[in-house]
Amino acid sequence: MLFARSITLRNCGRFTVIASDFGSDYRTHTHVTSEALYASLTRGATWQPHLINLKDDPEDFTRAYDVTAMPIWFLPGIFMADGDSHLSDIHLDTTAFNVMHEFYPSTSRSYVFRKGGLEEKDRPYHVPTYGIIQAVKPGLRLMTYAFSPQREMLEGFAQGQTFVLGKKRTMFQIVSLSAVVAGNPQQGEAITWWLELPPRSVDRFQQFEVLAATVRYVILRGKSRHRLCYLEFTWPDDRLCLPDFYLEQIPLAIRLEY
Repeated sequence: MLFARSITLRNCGRFTVIASDFGSDYRTHTHVTSEALYASLTRGATWQPHLINLKDDPEDFTRAYDVTAMPIWFLPGIFMADGDSHLSDIHLDTTAFNVMHEFYPSTSRSYVFRKGGLEEKDRPYHVPTYGIIQAVKPGLRLMTYAFSPQREMLEGFAQGQTFVLGKKRTMFQIVSLSAVVAGNPQQGEAITWWLELPPRSVDRFQQFEVLAATVRYVILRGKSRHRLCYLEFTWPDDRLCLPDFYLEQIPLAIRLEY
């Protein structure tokens, strides 16, 4: 059996996430991944330090965090703006920058002092030259759902709790929580909330809306293509469906108990 509850947080500072390549546009995400929420909302309690092989490092979240020790998972967190799930420019701080290196007379060359003289060199690869930095303004709501096979995992959250999230360690605070409810198995066409899925899973939907996409995942919601098994969680004013093909993507520790 799986239990679930919705969690709404507000960002207490400017939340910045670098979403693009180095030296180009630095656009912030409109969402927070399930993995990032796990790391933040569990306060990193199950983090497992390990050596990273930069040449060939597997993208296995369970190597970095022991989900078995704390079996809880989250749907991607979506920033909500005036009842809509898409941020507009009025909710973002946008800053353009150019030529960050103090010795740059251009974006292709740099100069350093060496032995009392000025020496011309190629531009350092580690210094950005131009781009746009965006940040989500304070006070916006981040909506997510948490689910777990253990009810007490979800009952540990309380209104007013604070967490830090993202590379800039922005503080987020819980402002509202739903009741904890158990999922009921159903069969049919499921209409989902935003899910984080591998790109190949898109063909499981007959209708869908994409919020974000990378090589590793897509954030989308929609109506499933075929009649299938899914878990339904219901509240007086809300409903959540987790299709079986999504449940296959969550960490094994939760799947086993489910």
